[in-house]
Amino acid sequence: MPGPLVTACLGNPGNRYVLTRHNAGFWVGDILAREAGVAFENAGLFMVASLPGDMDVIKPTVYMNRSGEAVEAFLRVKDLEPENLLVVCDDFNLDLGRLRLRAGGGSGGHNGLKNIIDRLGTEDFPRLRMGVGPLPRGVDPAEFVLRRIPHHLEEEASLMAHRAADCVIHYLNHGLSAAQEIFNRNPF
Repeated sequence: MPGPLVTACLGNPGNRYVLTRHNAGFWVGDILAREAGVAFENAGLFMVASLPGDMDVIKPTVYMNRSGEAVEAFLRVKDLEPENLLVVCDDFNLDLGRLRLRAGGGSGGHNGLKNIIDRLGTEDFPRLRMGVGPLPRGVDPAEFVLRRIPHHLEEEASLMAHRAADCVIHYLNHGLSAAQEIFNRNPF
């Protein structure tokens, strides 16, 4: 079992980003808090919701490329190590609906993950990537992830976010391998 856990759900603050692909992590954080019947409280660099089962969910209040500041601050306040962290973020290299839970690894070009790796000085923390792709040929990745999810894909994106929230809970209760076995499979 992972033990005490902080789930850092990545996104950008502000209403203009709510339905963008880059805010997929925030969607999961909101689902986790809502299903647990708790609310987020502002704690400066991050919003935090404490869930039953010894898990805190944070949403940075800084922009994506500064996510590491919020994560580092929370880990320091709670006296936790990177292995107690699960990062939930978007990934345009995965097709919409796909989930990929990994024990560690590089940033894959994701600026939020890159900043967390830089701030923590390690790649050794679990991350759940949520597919928001594919990235169309010739489209700038930053422009793509900051676009609103098209209306005809909202239901699929919502189903993915709920599946990702289930993955987080399964990981907390049963560990990484058990969650990977179920949630890394293609959902279709």
